Amino acid sequence: MATSDRSGPRVLLGAALVLALAACAPMPPATPDRPSSAPSVTSSALVLVDVDGSGMGLRGRLVDPRTLSDVAGKPVLSFGHNYTAVTAPDGRTLAAVLWPGGSANRGGVLHLFDLASWTDRATAVTFDDHVSQLFFAPDGRHLYWVRPGPMAGEPMLNPDPGVYRYDLASDSQSRVAELPAAFLPLSAALAGERLAIVGWTTGGKIGPSRNTEVYVVDLRGGTVVKRELGGVRAGQVQDLAAFDDVRNVMPAVAWDLPRGRAFVVDAEQDRVAIVDLASATVRGPTAIRPRRSLVDRILDLISTPAAAKAQASTQRVAVVSADGRRLYVSGLRIDLPSADREGNVTPLDLLAVDTMDLAEIGRMDVAGTDLALTHDGQRLLILTNRFPTGQPWTDYELRLIDAQRLTSLASLPLEGRGRILGLSADGDVVYVNAMRDDWALTIVRRVSVADLTVLGRRELERHFGELLGSP
Repeated sequence: MATSDRSGPRVLLGAALVLALAACAPMPPATPDRPSSAPSVTSSALVLVDVDGSGMGLRGRLVDPRTLSDVAGKPVLSFGHNYTAVTAPDGRTLAAVLWPGGSANRGGVLHLFDLASWTDRATAVTFDDHVSQLFFAPDGRHLYWVRPGPMAGEPMLNPDPGVYRYDLASDSQSRVAELPAAFLPLSAALAGERLAIVGWTTGGKIGPSRNTEVYVVDLRGGTVVKRELGGVRAGQVQDLAAFDDVRNVMPAVAWDLPRGRAFVVDAEQDRVAIVDLASATVRGPTAIRPRRSLVDRILDLISTPAAAKAQASTQRVAVVSADGRRLYVSGLRIDLPSADREGNVTPLDLLAVDTMDLAEIGRMDVAGTDLALTHDGQRLLILTNRFPTGQPWTDYELRLIDAQRLTSLASLPLEGRGRILGLSADGDVVYVNAMRDDWALTIVRRVSVADLTVLGRRELERHFGELLGSP
């Protein structure tokens, strides 16, 4: 099956939210890492990527952002079997790592697509493992990525994990900083001359706790600072209630890059850690509580969070407002008591949190698999559905929510699970996709954020459809 990963501070698309949820919920099969705040679509033409006629590869073509129809006279280009892509700050170049097959991610090649002429140039940079995010420097002259360490079964692949830089002018790459071989990145973001990476250490005996780790890399000097977020679990942890004694835990990461902060929200407990990217210091993790007196809030900041209740699989998504004052978080949890039973899905409420005192300021009975804020911060977009026990998921929809009051303003029914692909530069339009449960059809829509009126629609055969071209 062809897949992709989108780079950028979206989330993913795969971002940040401090939020506490009272419920515990399982989650659906993992989708490609997505940003938590949607990128802005500024290109005069977008790249529509879908499955080719063989069903085994991906193809890209230029489309009109308003009608989603093909731009006349432009060729269809191959996007491999799976890819990771990012657009340059000036919107003229799309960088993408294209892999020819999905079994082991060997043979990947970095490509540069000129969006004006719609031509493709393969570079000399190759990849034999997966890289989930690419980052352009603000001037567009360099590209960065995090290369993970070798897999346990293939120690010769990716022997030099770390942060890498590619110089577009000289078509050459170099390693900026070394990272531990067992470190697995979850989310990363570029803030000026620093690259911050959130993840965890893999391998070893699976115990009840595995802490989230943050690496802050100085891209000029190559120095690395590591911070461990004790009390915020990530990766595979022990869960004796699960049929295989293991639970996968995925915390939410929200990037507040204008203020140089990362919010890391525990997947199972209502607590958050705040990382200052300039000083590489950590506040918390701090429990999220209802707003109370000043004395109570001070006590909250110095209290120790309770131990997390072990559950089978938990994931949250988060997004931070443009002014950095509010964090929104939601998620799902899946419990698998035995291998022959359907997973029990529990939705996690949508929470709003004040980022100054980490107090809960709102809660709504809706669980989402993707979140995005409008540019003015007044409205929240969330993809949600119902999770009947032992039955297929139903009632997929895009919801428009008042971000201040946490009340529903409008809803748009969808054919299946989808993703928020991005917002237009003026903030008036959101692009969203939805995949039908039988994998036979994917619909990409252009939707007004005022009332969720559908302004454009494109139907695609098979199970995949994405838009690229948004810096």
